[in-house]
Amino acid sequence: MPAVRPSLTPSSSTNNSQYAGGNYLDLRGLGFNRTLVLVDGKRFVPAQIQGPVDINAIPQALIGSIDIVTGGASAAWGSDAVAGVVNFKFDHKLEGFKGSVQGGITDHNDHRNYLASVAFGQSFAGGRGKLLLAGEMAENSGIARQGDRDWGNQGWGIIANPAYTATNQEPRNLLVADARSANLSYGGVINSGPLAGRHFAPDGTLIPFRYGSLRTATGMVGGDGASGSSDLVLEVPLKRRSAYGRLSFEATDSITAYAEASWAQSKTDHPGLTRTDTNIGINIQHPFLQQSVRDAMTAAGIENFTMGRYSRDYGRGMNHIRAETTRFVGGLEGELGGGWSWDAYYTRGQTKNRHRGSNARINANYLFAVDAVTDPATGAAVCRNLAARAAGCVPINLLGDGAPSPQAIDYVTGETWRVWDLTQDAAAVTLRGEPFSTWAGPVSLATGAEWRHETADVTSDPLSAAGSFSTGNTVPWKGEVTVKEAFGELVVPLAADQSWADSLELNVAGRLTDYSTSGTVTTWKVGGTWEVNDDIRFRATRSRDIRAPSMAELFSGATTAQFSPFDPVINQSYSVQTLTRGNASLQPEKADTLTAGVVLSPAFVPNLRVSIDYYDIKLKDAILALSAASIVDRCYRDQPQLCGLITRGADGRIAQVESSPQNLQSVHTRGVDVEIAYRMPVASGNLSLRTLVTYVGKMTLDDGRTVTDLAGSTDQPTIASLGGTPHWRANANATYEAGPTTLSLTGRYVGGGNINNAFTYKDLNVLEHSGRLYVDLSAQYAIIDDGDRKVSLFAGVSNLFDNDPPITGTGGFATVRSLYDVVGRTYTAGVRFRY
Repeated sequence: MPAVRPSLTPSSSTNNSQYAGGNYLDLRGLGFNRTLVLVDGKRFVPAQIQGPVDINAIPQALIGSIDIVTGGASAAWGSDAVAGVVNFKFDHKLEGFKGSVQGGITDHNDHRNYLASVAFGQSFAGGRGKLLLAGEMAENSGIARQGDRDWGNQGWGIIANPAYTATNQEPRNLLVADARSANLSYGGVINSGPLAGRHFAPDGTLIPFRYGSLRTATGMVGGDGASGSSDLVLEVPLKRRSAYGRLSFEATDSITAYAEASWAQSKTDHPGLTRTDTNIGINIQHPFLQQSVRDAMTAAGIENFTMGRYSRDYGRGMNHIRAETTRFVGGLEGELGGGWSWDAYYTRGQTKNRHRGSNARINANYLFAVDAVTDPATGAAVCRNLAARAAGCVPINLLGDGAPSPQAIDYVTGETWRVWDLTQDAAAVTLRGEPFSTWAGPVSLATGAEWRHETADVTSDPLSAAGSFSTGNTVPWKGEVTVKEAFGELVVPLAADQSWADSLELNVAGRLTDYSTSGTVTTWKVGGTWEVNDDIRFRATRSRDIRAPSMAELFSGATTAQFSPFDPVINQSYSVQTLTRGNASLQPEKADTLTAGVVLSPAFVPNLRVSIDYYDIKLKDAILALSAASIVDRCYRDQPQLCGLITRGADGRIAQVESSPQNLQSVHTRGVDVEIAYRMPVASGNLSLRTLVTYVGKMTLDDGRTVTDLAGSTDQPTIASLGGTPHWRANANATYEAGPTTLSLTGRYVGGGNINNAFTYKDLNVLEHSGRLYVDLSAQYAIIDDGDRKVSLFAGVSNLFDNDPPITGTGGFATVRSLYDVVGRTYTAGVRFRY
């Protein structure tokens, strides 16, 4: 559905090891942490300390249907459903076997994947008992390099414009192909003094550095500078396994007991970002300098120079992520008579998420190893610092691509690890019935209470805890939150079988939620449905929804990462550390939601159904963190109060930017959803047509001083939690069924728009781009169709015309990976069966 955006997928989170390999749902583009994901109406243990559920852990074969509710969901379904709820419902009536096996590959011989999913259901004891089992195995080889796609191999990037001034007509930045660093090379380029403009060949000799065009201090087009964009991972490889079992038994004619157990595991191993250094100091006595270089320094009258290096030979870390989720559910459900029923359950879930990072640089060891001298006694290269030398310091040679020795690499790098242990205990009891009737029919009531306790225990290695590595450095922390909720919902019929209404119903719901961390919050919903006749039905809902801060937003210890902002003070881009930590003072978000719509089923066009729904969501006290790049940009553009989050070193360059979540934002979004479905006989079969369209007319972020307009823009790198929001998204499907054959043609449209609504001609040379239409074709043939025995072969092609994504320069990845297809034409074939 276009209203559901896959914001984080294995292809959009390759530069973020925290989410790599996961699939997280995002309703309305408000962020995955504002979408409540349930399984059979029950909470599912999160996969991340931020609170989202990875739907990889839910076995596909058992899914019978999915409820998606986008209005007034918190009061009826549970807290945290600000954007809505996605409820996966298992097929508890399954008898026999059901499953599928499939495999796929792309035109580029990558993204090789398979999926095997099977489910089994069996009644016993005369139908009083039921056993359900399911298992799933899937693997995807991923896509190793962005350069494995033609569009990704062109080296797209954003560089500063050397012709820019504040008073001319030139833009400040340029989106260009073959973007390269003017101050970084793979072997090290000298950037200061008389020898500037030379760099080190692999053998350590000094050779001329060819500068490209449009050169500034940090960027250029072409030349010998480093270009790392082609080597970025385009899609992380992923292996996952899951198993599920459910046993239920009718203990009496009115009471059924059940127990469930599930297990899921995912693994991914992929490279991270490459380390860059722009200010490596080298002295004339450096032991790894060739004599010819010393002679050149002497002739130039210098004893020191600084160089920049893109360290692809030792500076690229590896991420090894293992996540394991277990979940147990026990419950009772029964009938009380007179139309009353009840159910009660307890669930316990646990996720253990392990991340191991290899080849991570240890800051102190690196500084000791770079500062090398010649031992006068032996003539060998040694570390200058005597204490470090005694502790095993090995000097590192950075003069040339491939120059560092294995021993030096072992010394300056290490292995990091961090473990998240997440535990969720939840219990609920619900009573349903019809307490009385109105003149129009019986009133339906559902009421109950829920309790939830969640804990997070984050541990890491001693070096990370001490902040010793160049990136990562998870600080151990613990946190817990207890939630108590009481809720009630009424459906009150107001009219039935009238000339002006076949039916008119009022729906009201309320929920009182108490958080141990942030107090008590009330949510509510008032809605109505007016079915005028068989042709037309109106519906509307007004609600208050909430989301409490996640444990990570509240309690997380400081973590560091590297980014490269454009510093307008010195007119350069360079590597800077960002610091992020939790904020214990955060309060719950509150959203006021209005939805209203109409459903048309005109009698004069049989089998046609049209629904049009308007939505308006105003989110107050939104918990968002500005990205570090945004803080730097806005500090010097129009929000000087943000400058306090920036720390500069003695050299005047930015040393650190602090970015932590705050209740300083409000978000306002509104739009329209349209669905059109039509079915008609054609020749000897039936043709089904269905179109789903979402239009986002407004999406604004207001931090109390600046209103950022997101609607109609596809790249918002200045916002950490909200991504690009094109105005239009649509899916259209045509399916033709004739005998054993089913053919399906699907069009998926993702709109274009401005790269960034805030940009003018003074910001970037390219301001907008067109959308993309992806066409998918599939076919299925039933080789066995005998009652409950069914076997079908199927095959399909996704992105049939191999449409490339638009080029936006986003984060070095050339395009917006959360919106557009970066994989390309993909072939899939398999078999489905039921017996």
